[in-house]
Amino acid sequence: MEVQSKSGFVKIIGLILIIFFLGGGLFILSSKDFERNKPVVKTSLNPSWNLNGDFFIYLKDDTGIKDHKVSYEIDSKKHFLLAKMASLSECSFVDQEVENGICLAIEKPNISTKDIQSLNLIVEVTDKSKWNFFSGNKTLENIPILIDTKKPQLAVVSNSYRITQGGSALVIFRAEDENLDKIRISNGENEFIPQPFYKQGYYISLLAWPKNNPTFNAKIYASDTAGNVSIASINFFAVKKEYKKTTISLTDSFIDGKISSLVEEIGERTLASFVDKVSIFKYINEDIRSYSEKYIMQAATNFPLEKIEDFQIYAFSPLKNAAVMASFGDHRTFVYQGEVVSYSHHMGLDLASVKQAPIISSNQGEVVLDAFVGIDGNTLVLYHGLGLSSIYAHLTKSLVGIGDRVERGAIIGNTGSTGLSLGDHLHFGVLVQGHEVWIAEWMDSKWIENNITKVIAEAKGIINNL
Repeated sequence: MEVQSKSGFVKIIGLILIIFFLGGGLFILSSKDFERNKPVVKTSLNPSWNLNGDFFIYLKDDTGIKDHKVSYEIDSKKHFLLAKMASLSECSFVDQEVENGICLAIEKPNISTKDIQSLNLIVEVTDKSKWNFFSGNKTLENIPILIDTKKPQLAVVSNSYRITQGGSALVIFRAEDENLDKIRISNGENEFIPQPFYKQGYYISLLAWPKNNPTFNAKIYASDTAGNVSIASINFFAVKKEYKKTTISLTDSFIDGKISSLVEEIGERTLASFVDKVSIFKYINEDIRSYSEKYIMQAATNFPLEKIEDFQIYAFSPLKNAAVMASFGDHRTFVYQGEVVSYSHHMGLDLASVKQAPIISSNQGEVVLDAFVGIDGNTLVLYHGLGLSSIYAHLTKSLVGIGDRVERGAIIGNTGSTGLSLGDHLHFGVLVQGHEVWIAEWMDSKWIENNITKVIAEAKGIINNL
């Protein structure tokens, strides 16, 4: 009996141990802490390095990175490199929304670029998993890197002779490199994205000198995947321009009427939420105006970077027999009861004719915005190509919708008084990559001929003779 009792006890203990180990095994296999996926190492496609700045790699793992080492070998001797954390934006070759990932900036090795043409980077990564007896999953990655110290070839082919403060200009240039990565144009404060032009290696772009930028210094930047950068100045004759300044006295009837009605129409806040009449006006003139400008700029900058073979644009004339009610660039100072309370810049041209006058599209284009937009009321934005858009605001109604292709001469809507408007009129504007520009230029066929048409023709002639 005693032997049988001991035998039964051993079986029970054995069964408990089996259940314990099976449960423990199932726990380990199902637990995230014991995941078995190796860390992932990523870098740019066909990586290259000029050995002047940092080289970036991206590491990702389900449980996170515990340790990493980066090295290279020369003459069978391993040399370790410092790897420091960098902003995820530096690893532009990966999805910025990925979790558990880190971007590393690898310091340049202490070697001469004359000595080598390529470098094999050795990346060793361990994750935080408790797999492999708590030592984690490991990845060993060899990354062959081309050593490239040659800068991209960059040269201006043709450009507009002058640019006026608040206005526009055109540039066509050549940029070539086997590993060309990014091209951008700067006016000193804002950036513009060029588009491929005519033949391989050539690019074209309109650019603007926004009215509120005090200076203008145009340069083209071309960089390759190795980090080499070429810079070319665009020699525009820059002309400063003074714009009209107006002081406007605010009345209680204006704030209680049009401004308050617009607050209620927008519907974000109640009139009771404002402390006084000035705060009501500032909300519309500053907060809603800023929202409207950003909304329209977003619509006008979301355009395809397609190849431009040619570009034909006609002088804009959206309203027949119209009188100018307010000009572009007017700097407005608002005064209430003798005190300055707010400012604004009128960045369009106000035109008035008969009530609900038909609005004409002077150029073919695509409707990219058809919406009620804050102070602009019912608004249309048409995209005409080469980063150029036109805006039509305060409409009673539009006759087109987003995505519609509009032909030259088509009626697209009717004037009105929606938004921040005191009477039936059209607020018309022209935008270059989202920046509102001096409209008079784009309503002048001679200006268009000298600054757009002839520049393109000259560039094509130069390119064809090369």
